[in-house]
Amino acid sequence: MPEEHTDPPGGEPGGRWARLAARVGIGARDPILIALSGGADSVLLLHLAAWARPRPPVWAAHVEHELRGTESREDAEFCLRLCARLGVPLVRLSAPIDPDAGDLEARARRARYRALAAEAQRLAVTCVATGHHADDALETLMMRWLRGTDPAGLAGLRPRSRVSGVTVVRPLIDMRREEVRELLASRGIAWREDSSNADARFARNRVRHELLDVLSAACGADARRNLLAFGREIESLETELASRTAHVVWQPPLHAAARRSARDAHIGGSLPRSGLMRLVLPLRRRALWRLLTEGTSRAPTREVLERVLSDLALGRCARHNLPGGWCLQLRSDYLHLSPPATVLEPLRAPSEPVDHQGLMPFGEGTDDAGLDLVVGSFVPLGDGRSISAEWVDLPASAGVPRTAVAVELDPGALPARLRVRFPRSGDRFRGLGAPGHRPLRRFLADAGIPREERSRVPLVFAGAELLWVAGLRPGECGRVRPGTTRRLRLELHDAAEPAAAPGASVALFGD
Repeated sequence: MPEEHTDPPGGEPGGRWARLAARVGIGARDPILIALSGGADSVLLLHLAAWARPRPPVWAAHVEHELRGTESREDAEFCLRLCARLGVPLVRLSAPIDPDAGDLEARARRARYRALAAEAQRLAVTCVATGHHADDALETLMMRWLRGTDPAGLAGLRPRSRVSGVTVVRPLIDMRREEVRELLASRGIAWREDSSNADARFARNRVRHELLDVLSAACGADARRNLLAFGREIESLETELASRTAHVVWQPPLHAAARRSARDAHIGGSLPRSGLMRLVLPLRRRALWRLLTEGTSRAPTREVLERVLSDLALGRCARHNLPGGWCLQLRSDYLHLSPPATVLEPLRAPSEPVDHQGLMPFGEGTDDAGLDLVVGSFVPLGDGRSISAEWVDLPASAGVPRTAVAVELDPGALPARLRVRFPRSGDRFRGLGAPGHRPLRRFLADAGIPREERSRVPLVFAGAELLWVAGLRPGECGRVRPGTTRRLRLELHDAAEPAAAPGASVALFGD
């Protein structure tokens, strides 16, 4: 091809970027991170942003999956040279994937977006731009149609969406593939061809090179245009449906402080069952599809979606395994979405307490049943959280603050030794106000803690008595008696998010 231009040639005003940006809801001068593969679409997108006058802050990212050997390296080197000529900073991101595992296209796409989202966060850029065009949208529509999807999925690729926690915009979404290539060729702009785009093992390539041609031959030249129009009509309908279900969203996981560090507190979520059941069935199906897709970053299969809807309609309590190792638990009052264990911060055994004030400890040393918690110090839990203990002197008439993360207890009736550990089989608990002891596992289940995370809830013992299920409820043995002026204050901290002050949270239990 002829030598490539680096400035907007005649007939291609720098203002075109402003129009494309407005189409996807961003400002012409907004910072943007462009996903640059080296293919024709992303190369055109990069040039349009670089040609813009005034030029927005623009970065490029090239994601390497390490699947095509020499060809992949040559793609990266092409992108480096291109960005150097245009004066655009480029970062090379590595997202290797196993070529022999199943669903290669989907795994590569998820890995790519995760890498792009992380880079956007590092750059403090709110949008990632991709070069998807109208033919990509048509192929996505056909693939979703053939594989089965919720109506939301039939909308195909949108000009703007949320993927892996980042806003993705597609400024070229109204252009056809041939328009992109013709525009580049007419300007003497080179691009790279990905050999895998001709590999018939991939479903998208079969749709692109075989099915769409068959449809055009059978239904005429307007077939592709009519399919795109159908997708736009579905998108319009989906917008209306979304406005009626947008209020149904995941809330933070129930009792997150009891089982998660602040770093992991947003993963998964809880949702009142009544929020879904107030919707008519078509809207309930649409909302559930969107909730599970948002929560797990993977769309549920039609079979799973229908089973969940059936259990909801019949009032059942059930557990459903979702793609990627996620789990959806239906309880009588809540839905709980739990991630695979590998997603959460690894939980290590509590480490030795740190004595900051040199106050007298409750006992000495440790044993295999837990670690001593010294008053005036804290015990790190191994995932960023810690539990502290201190004395507080208050008037006898002072109220008793009890929140999810802080309690004040009467030390008078307590054994001298405090210990911290995680749950074991056979633990029993008498919560504040409860008539007697019962298995801890039942208490945690009734509190809505998913089975997979019950082992992450820290416990504080006074002798053999369970004094506090941290983040949930204190034991009856620590009830503050009338006339008590010295109290034992226990607090659950998080290194990334300071524990709430007394009274700052809604109390989870009564006196």
